[in-house]
Amino acid sequence: MPGKIAEARQCIYRNHLFLSAMLAMFVEGEDSYAPPHLAPANAAADELEAKAGSCVAPYDHDRVRYVLKNVARDWSEEGAPERAQSYGRICAELRRLFAGRPAAAGPPSVLVPGAGLARLCLEIVNLGFQAEGNEFSYHMLLASAYLLNGVDRKRQWSIHPWVHSSCNHLSTEDQLRAVQVPDVHPASLVPGPGLLSMSAGDFGEVYAGPQYASCFDAVAACFFLDTAHNILQYLQVIWHVLKPGGHLVNLGPLLYHWAEAGGSGSSGGEQQSVELSLEEVKAAALQLGFRLVRDELVDAAFLANQRSMMQGSTYRCSFFTLQKPEAGRAAQPPVQRRQQQQQQQAAA
Repeated sequence: MPGKIAEARQCIYRNHLFLSAMLAMFVEGEDSYAPPHLAPANAAADELEAKAGSCVAPYDHDRVRYVLKNVARDWSEEGAPERAQSYGRICAELRRLFAGRPAAAGPPSVLVPGAGLARLCLEIVNLGFQAEGNEFSYHMLLASAYLLNGVDRKRQWSIHPWVHSSCNHLSTEDQLRAVQVPDVHPASLVPGPGLLSMSAGDFGEVYAGPQYASCFDAVAACFFLDTAHNILQYLQVIWHVLKPGGHLVNLGPLLYHWAEAGGSGSSGGEQQSVELSLEEVKAAALQLGFRLVRDELVDAAFLANQRSMMQGSTYRCSFFTLQKPEAGRAAQPPVQRRQQQQQQQAAA
């Protein structure tokens, strides 16, 4: 047992080295190449440490562990089978949808909400598309910015994503095992400049603005729709940003993230949670004006430990594609048309 504890401490220290290198990238000043909204992160961490000492909030503990597991999922060879179940299917569907696009039209533009650590964005860019990732979590934004801009080579770091959990391990070796990241140098997945961009902020707030109207050829949503307080709002914003003829490619479950906080039908402000069945989600999308062009259920894992005694992280995911009709076929969503008709009748 003492030997295991000593080895576990070394694993935790290697995680610390990775996270410290990540934070070291975020400095303010003319020489900083970190995104402006993330540059103060290192100074903020020092300030928090000075105030709180070694006392870290449980939420931040959980988020750091979550980030480490996501790094293993998105940027290690061990995570490749899991990525194939979700990212692979989405990329194959995008390739199918735009196979006949003329080269003169330029690369199709794809919005990736809930982009996480940006691996799906880069896989889409590697197909010859233009991708814009959007992420809300500050922890994930820090990690993705470092992986995209701060690493020098593939397999630069060894991290231990499972060392912080003591449950369902067959052996000590399984718990303490390392994964090398990244499995490829991120820059090698980008065939040219200007094909990848990232935005920070709440998806529903950032992309509801008029500047994003009819802006993207596709939206690729992977384990994303159920992160909404109100999934209907997400569908409306997706309709808003898609060009006429554009597609939403969605893969994921309906594990509504705010269900416990607000409850179905709650009116608790920011904690509101609207939880619909898959049948209701698709019906709402059709009512909004979308056309369903693909619909199936597929198995896909999320942050699954391949060597765990518990293999319960595989979801029966909805994998569907919706199309916003071409211009002239449905100039605006039916719901919006009815609202305008009612307003005109009331004014008369």
